[in-house]
Amino acid sequence: MLPLIVKIINTSLLTFVGFLIMKDIINKKIYTSQLYIILSMIILLLPACVLFEIKYSSLLVLSTYILDVLVYKRLYNIKFQTAIISCGIMMLYLAIADLIVTSVNVQIVSYNDVRTVWYISLLNNIIVSIIAYVISKFKVLKSKVQLTCKKAEAKNDYNTVLFIILSIIAIVILFYNITTIFKLNTYYKITLIVASIIVFLYYFYLQEHLSYEKLNEEYNMLFKHVETFEDLVDNEQMYRHELKNNLSIIRNSTKSKKIINKIDDMLKISMIIDDEYVVLLNNLPKGDLKGLLYYKIAVATQKNTKLIIEISPLIKKDLERLSEKSLRELCMLLGIYLDNAIEASSESNKKCVTLEIYGINNELNFVISNTYNNFIPLKVINKKGYSSKGIGHGNGLYYANKIIKRNKKITAEAVYLNNYYIQKIIISID
Repeated sequence: MLPLIVKIINTSLLTFVGFLIMKDIINKKIYTSQLYIILSMIILLLPACVLFEIKYSSLLVLSTYILDVLVYKRLYNIKFQTAIISCGIMMLYLAIADLIVTSVNVQIVSYNDVRTVWYISLLNNIIVSIIAYVISKFKVLKSKVQLTCKKAEAKNDYNTVLFIILSIIAIVILFYNITTIFKLNTYYKITLIVASIIVFLYYFYLQEHLSYEKLNEEYNMLFKHVETFEDLVDNEQMYRHELKNNLSIIRNSTKSKKIINKIDDMLKISMIIDDEYVVLLNNLPKGDLKGLLYYKIAVATQKNTKLIIEISPLIKKDLERLSEKSLRELCMLLGIYLDNAIEASSESNKKCVTLEIYGINNELNFVISNTYNNFIPLKVINKKGYSSKGIGHGNGLYYANKIIKRNKKITAEAVYLNNYYIQKIIISID
């Protein structure tokens, strides 16, 4: 009778802690009755009560995970992919805590005592629950996990889902090995090291994934702004032409030298976007690319850098053939490369950036040339975190490189030539 009571207490404790961890991970209110929540918790207790064995059971862990996914999906009304990710993270927390406790137990008691002596079993589960809950409360980890689940709920994130499932399977296998060996020998240590590596890989994957998603989000926000910016520029050009015409009429209608001189000064004012750029960019279709270049022209002007743009008149139809995804990724690459080109050129003596856009044999070519002050080896430029601008910079070119590797239709190459740094983007429109 006592073993059954302890088993129910242990299972209830881990289920309750799992519920608290999931509440933090999902970070969403439960719009259901208290009775339904209690029934859900009872359902989550069933695998442990039915399938519990003295020896470690992989079937128990996997069945518990599957049931967790089904219950928490219904409880929080979330997508399956979000439930898979969040439940996987919760079980990973418990696995880390269990790993810590098991590493201590192996030096003190036998595996049979851990599973059969009621007070050892109860104490271990209490400690595991506390450690798992404390880990889930780490601020840096908590924010990353919440953001991952939020993004998974907003859009499909199959890579993370696959990574979580593989992590759970790997943890199950490793724990099976640990409990089978349960001796502080070489095999046990190797298994422990492998399990630790999986945990670290998970953390770094999460960090890398969120960094990349953050970059995507920033550029999506930029594209929304540049669409508005493009309309503002077009409207402003119309207003400027009307204003110039009206001022010219007034100038020719007056004999006051004071008024004539004032109008002449007003007509010499340098606007953010010159007319020549507006006429030139008419060779591009309305949308992300045109708006992005308007914005980069304004940035270059602000940094007192001359931005020369040469666009083939035939390019418009080729650009319209690009898929929305390819166009968006192309804009992201151009945004990153132009930012770096303008920044590097603004620190040089000549302060000049050139962008050439043309098409050859079903390929779009974008060539950015800029002057520079300091030579940077090409093999170093694309490394994560490298920047000549100090801490907080240096990931743009690294993520640009990731975009190129992911999209087989895009290639890029860079070279130093005649005191210019030249970056070329080639995108296939087949």
